[in-house]
Amino acid sequence: MNFALKDTFKGYTLDQDKALTPAETVDRLLERLGAIDLDILEKAVRIDNGRLDIPVFISFYGKDARAITGIRKQMGKGATPKQAEASALMELAERFSFFSFSNDPNRFVTGTFRQFTENALPYSAIARSVHDETDDAERIRSVFESLVLRWTEGWNLSEGRGILVPFDWFYAINAFNGTSAGNCAEEALVQGISEIVERHVCSLISRNRIPVPGIRPESATDPLVREMLCKYERNGIILHVSDFTLDMGIPTVGVLAFDPATFPKSSEIVWTAGTTPNPEKAFSRALTEIAQLAGDFNSGSRYEASGLPKPGALEDVPFIVSPDRWIDLQALPNLSDDNLRIEVERCVSALAAKNLEVILIDTMHPDLRIPAFYTLIPGAHFRERAASGSVGMFVAKLVCQNYSPKQSFAVLQQMAALLPNTYYLPFYTGTILFGIEQHEQAITQLHLALDRNPPAEDRAAIHSYLGQCYKSLGKYHEAIETLEKGLTLDPGRTDILNLLGFCRFKTGDHETAVRCFEAILKEDPGSAIDHANLAVNLQRLDRIPEAIRHFKLALRLDPGIDFARSALESLSPHQSD
Repeated sequence: MNFALKDTFKGYTLDQDKALTPAETVDRLLERLGAIDLDILEKAVRIDNGRLDIPVFISFYGKDARAITGIRKQMGKGATPKQAEASALMELAERFSFFSFSNDPNRFVTGTFRQFTENALPYSAIARSVHDETDDAERIRSVFESLVLRWTEGWNLSEGRGILVPFDWFYAINAFNGTSAGNCAEEALVQGISEIVERHVCSLISRNRIPVPGIRPESATDPLVREMLCKYERNGIILHVSDFTLDMGIPTVGVLAFDPATFPKSSEIVWTAGTTPNPEKAFSRALTEIAQLAGDFNSGSRYEASGLPKPGALEDVPFIVSPDRWIDLQALPNLSDDNLRIEVERCVSALAAKNLEVILIDTMHPDLRIPAFYTLIPGAHFRERAASGSVGMFVAKLVCQNYSPKQSFAVLQQMAALLPNTYYLPFYTGTILFGIEQHEQAITQLHLALDRNPPAEDRAAIHSYLGQCYKSLGKYHEAIETLEKGLTLDPGRTDILNLLGFCRFKTGDHETAVRCFEAILKEDPGSAIDHANLAVNLQRLDRIPEAIRHFKLALRLDPGIDFARSALESLSPHQSD
């Protein structure tokens, strides 16, 4: 891969910095979508109810794009309706491009690190990507070097040279954090680098509860930022604005927002952040992201936490709501320039000062021709990734994902000889045994993993697998006991709640099962199967009108749930309509 940044000047700077105006962005993208013989876009619609008057759009994938991505929709935000629409459409193009790339075997070569050592990303970057500075990283190196992975051409933007990148490795640890699309390569890269930096500082601040300065909102000078601040104030929504930049050299603004008039009945505390080279635009991104996640603070919608956790109460984040010092927005670093090339170069330089390299993979779809990248910064943190991650852990994860059970057992046994006391090796061994329905042996391995004192977030996952094993054996009381322990460790895990609901149903405890499925639907109201499961338990409790309502909701969301359809038909004499 060869790549060179080009001079590209901004053509739009109203609420975000872009090469083209939102209207031009939408028109160009629609034209290109129309020229491709694939059903990629179904429609894009505005979904906010107007209370905040900050527009939020959703773009819905067409059937061909859904088959490629496994995703139904993307959300978009902006201070103006056209920018929010452009954002939703470009998000769709970004993910469609990425997953099309990932599914194209012609974009990869398959082999081991040993085969590609001369051109491959160095092993030091592999260890840095999971923050593994232990002796175990060197001990397990031989296993990593023999791991069969998909590799693709990349470009080290920091060093200006081509490099072969283990795509499977980075997707296992980063998922699609760092994917971006833009009107030009430079615009897309500013977005991709900014997203990873945003995830990095959010992870560090939330995990380590780092005190950060509060930002005086009134210090903002951007007219659209000030306008949005007035909209929040007019609706009684309280904002806590923070400097999340840390020492990264690229400005990040964090915002925590809640509505005392509607929380917690019909709204949540929303906590998010925005990163761009310009602090005013970073603030703008955070404010529009709040609107996207909050559902106008009156709709009862619930958002899925990503870069930052979702606080249940203000008392959970005292270092944010009561900062020890205050600064103006202008105190943040400002890397902005009219030339997007210069902004990219300044971001790369700021990261180089932290000994972080920027590596990019070109994921542009050959027919769509919208510039798109998968940007990697080995050493960046992500909240979703286990804090205890290591080379060995992710090698084991990939072995289980990509190898046959027989091959996996052999590699895990080899690893166990090198790393005899790790908890994750019996854990992954247990997951393989569960997958081939050797449940008793799986239980033995999973208990061994628990005995080795894993961190709390991984203990919850182990209890989830144990619950599945006991459930499969019909040992529902044992399943309930271990699942309750897992839920204590991580109350928000919907997989554990689902298993608990099923096991409670099987033991005849329909009241508790109802509470389990209601808790799931509170987090994910669009889960068709959980509406159906809730309805079954309501029916057993003779709460027929409620059962009918949830069976109907389940079938509206997924008409293919046959047991829900049969149950609803059996209840038809009870329906007034």
